[in-house]
Amino acid sequence: MSAFKTVCAAIVLSAGLAGAAYARDVFTARLDAPAQQSRVIVDQVIWNCDGDACTARPNRSASVRACRQFARATGARVTAYGSESAQLSADELARCNGESGVQQVQNTPATAD
Repeated sequence: MSAFKTVCAAIVLSAGLAGAAYARDVFTARLDAPAQQSRVIVDQVIWNCDGDACTARPNRSASVRACRQFARATGARVTAYGSESAQLSADELARCNGESGVQQVQNTPATAD
């Protein structure tokens, strides 16, 4: 009976640890105006919106590209984007919103002086 209890305890513990390994961060996106739709699907991620705040559980990290896709889908300017632990910076948000005052990095060949 003791071996049975040990096996059961091992199964329960491993199931709990596996669930934690697959947990994903909740992303929040803040808009400068209320979202027009309560649900937006962007790049296979479902965003639930309430007013100017939208939340989702994407399976990737916060990026300017993902933010830009979200901004295009909602038609609004994004004022915050990311998880609690990884928010986009002000410069990244400006690029997300396509603001022309932000300088893009370009790969240009070096010239000899």
